[in-house]
Amino acid sequence: MKIAALSLLLVITILVSVLVGFALFGMFQASTTSASIPKPSVPEFTVKFVNASYSVTTTNPYTGLSETKLINNNSIVVIIKNQPFDYPGYQIYYNIRVKPHFADNWTEIYPIRNTTSSCNGDGAFSFALYINPDSPPQSKSSHTIVTFPVVPTEVYLATGYDIQRYYSGAEGQEGCYFAFLSAIPAGGQIDFQVEALVGHDSQRWVIQHPLFPTYGGYFAPAVAYDGASGWSETRTVTISTSSSSSPTDTPCQETQTNQNEAIIGAFVIAIVFIIGLGFLIYLIKRK
Repeated sequence: MKIAALSLLLVITILVSVLVGFALFGMFQASTTSASIPKPSVPEFTVKFVNASYSVTTTNPYTGLSETKLINNNSIVVIIKNQPFDYPGYQIYYNIRVKPHFADNWTEIYPIRNTTSSCNGDGAFSFALYINPDSPPQSKSSHTIVTFPVVPTEVYLATGYDIQRYYSGAEGQEGCYFAFLSAIPAGGQIDFQVEALVGHDSQRWVIQHPLFPTYGGYFAPAVAYDGASGWSETRTVTISTSSSSSPTDTPCQETQTNQNEAIIGAFVIAIVFIIGLGFLIYLIKRK
């Protein structure tokens, strides 16, 4: 009878230990998820130089001679692998930074902006962080593709190529292309990194005149910055006469995260089971 009672007590202790373990792990996972939402994973991407230039031959109407002109159509294409992200009200955007391969200083192409978020009524302003309005949002397909034109340099007396991006312009201005790297020689190497950003629809305060508040201001739509993944591994591309691509994609971060959660869950359950078993042994010895 005593053995049966102890056996029953052992079974109950094991069941309680498992249930408590799952409950603790669920609480841990929920707190971890709430703390990390909506933090995205570090992006995986490739980058390649595309030479799609072509020649056009025309006939001079005055001399009858044929003239051939090279039409420049080079670009650098960044292909980012999209990631699952199902948090209503939030959206993933991408920032990209570049540098000459043998240099140390990075240039962010779509930097986060610290700008006015509201007017406090006494001529003072509040500021907040916003995602760059030109930052590419994650597409609805499997990959987000960002293309940068590579054009003959506009630097005076220099040779080589400029890499450009589109700037949508400030309020009331027209957009245009400008170079973020200039006078790159043929065969030059450029390093790229990508960072995933999370933002939500919001608004910012636009100062309408330097003498504000005399001339007023207004609210305009903007994307508030919520968090970032951190920068990816570096990919290197070469400016050449033929296309070239980056090395293999980086390992998937999501798989590693799931493995870590499983290990933590098993560890929590094991600890609770050991405590329960120790308590059972203590009760047996007392009897």
